[in-house]
Amino acid sequence: MKCHCARGASLAILLAVAGTAWCQDTGLPSLFPLPPLPPVASGFPVSRAAATDALWGQEQISPVQSSPVQSPAQLSPMQGPTQSPLQKDLISPDYSSAMKGGYESCSTCNGGGCNRCGCGGYVYANALVMNSPKQCGFVPSVDSITGNQRINYCSNEFGNIWRGGFELGAGWCFGNGGCNGCCGCCNNALELVYWGLFPTTTTVTALDDTNATINFGDLTYNNGTVANANANTAFQGDELQRVSESFAFNSVEANIVGNCGGCGPFGCGMCGCCCGSCGGRFGWGYTAGFRYINFFDRFIFTGDPTFDLSNPAALNYQVATTNNLFGFQLGGGLQYCVTDRFRAFVIGKAGVYDNSVTALQRVYGTQGNAVVAAGLPNAGQDFVVRTAPMSTLAMSGQIDIGGRWSICNNWSLQAGYRVLGLAGVATTDTNIHTQNFHDIQGIATVNRCGTFLLQGVFAGATYCF
Repeated sequence: MKCHCARGASLAILLAVAGTAWCQDTGLPSLFPLPPLPPVASGFPVSRAAATDALWGQEQISPVQSSPVQSPAQLSPMQGPTQSPLQKDLISPDYSSAMKGGYESCSTCNGGGCNRCGCGGYVYANALVMNSPKQCGFVPSVDSITGNQRINYCSNEFGNIWRGGFELGAGWCFGNGGCNGCCGCCNNALELVYWGLFPTTTTVTALDDTNATINFGDLTYNNGTVANANANTAFQGDELQRVSESFAFNSVEANIVGNCGGCGPFGCGMCGCCCGSCGGRFGWGYTAGFRYINFFDRFIFTGDPTFDLSNPAALNYQVATTNNLFGFQLGGGLQYCVTDRFRAFVIGKAGVYDNSVTALQRVYGTQGNAVVAAGLPNAGQDFVVRTAPMSTLAMSGQIDIGGRWSICNNWSLQAGYRVLGLAGVATTDTNIHTQNFHDIQGIATVNRCGTFLLQGVFAGATYCF
């Protein structure tokens, strides 16, 4: 009896070591009877399972099978492939994606991949809402009785006006190869961009008992044939004084852009999902090219002894400057994949320009231009000072901070905050004169050491093809 028990135990151990295929029920007589099926109420029903070689390799056939496993195409229409629930749970799309090098599933992108936008090109459009803070300190109008300021040419009244605009860009991609992993971004692109703001005029008016802080005593108006022969008369004890300010801004860029190391923020990197496998979650890029900026600024100060601006005694003092900047710029950007579809980015640009500046200064009314008073240099000359183009060195700096949301592989939405600054430009703030209007030559020398700042938000969409 002891011998028979030992032989039975040894046989059981050998069968267990032989592998899973040897332990399958082939329908042949077994050395050991199966235990009786427990009642269904026990919660552990047991049934016979068909033999399968799915866990065996393609080169080895289990002892219970005489031919390789048939593919789904070889099965009859009435017979389909079988797969155990355990096998379905073991290998998921996310697991397969990770085994191929990614750590996030790319299946969430339409088309089954990340940044599958191709390398043809892209176009984008943004709406802009921006303002220009102004330097403070200049008060052109005060109360004629108390001396308190009535109009302050400062950011409180003129720098908080938000102006609308738009941005359009297009790029043609070249140099295929792109990012690592599944991104498929293009290395480089030739990009053209225009953005600008709609011209808008801001007006601030002071009524009753107003005096100008500007001395126009060197000028006369209407050849002395009206009561205010001295131009100062039009700006003292007025019933109405007004300041109108407006500017226009336009920018055109032609750049070479590219992405290096992951999905950068330029070119086709603006579209598609960004799975963390594309060289990591961080990507960076570069931009270099030429830029043209046109900046126009205008200031008009009006004095009227009555409330009728068509009054022949009313006068206007106008200062206008125009800057045309031609130059070269360099920049770079970083992009971070927050999620598979959402990316945060920051882009910076800096440029050096040759700035061609022109300016106009004029005092005029319904009866013509004011003239320099007798007995002064340039006596009898109309006070209309137009300057020839002057060249100066200017610089620019621009920063965009924002985020992008990929709708699909070809479309994305973006929004963010933009700041642009110019240095070495002529502005009205730095070219308003308060006296010595007989010095025509001195006034013709334009101050080109001013600064200009724009800040605001943008939002739009990008399409890659």
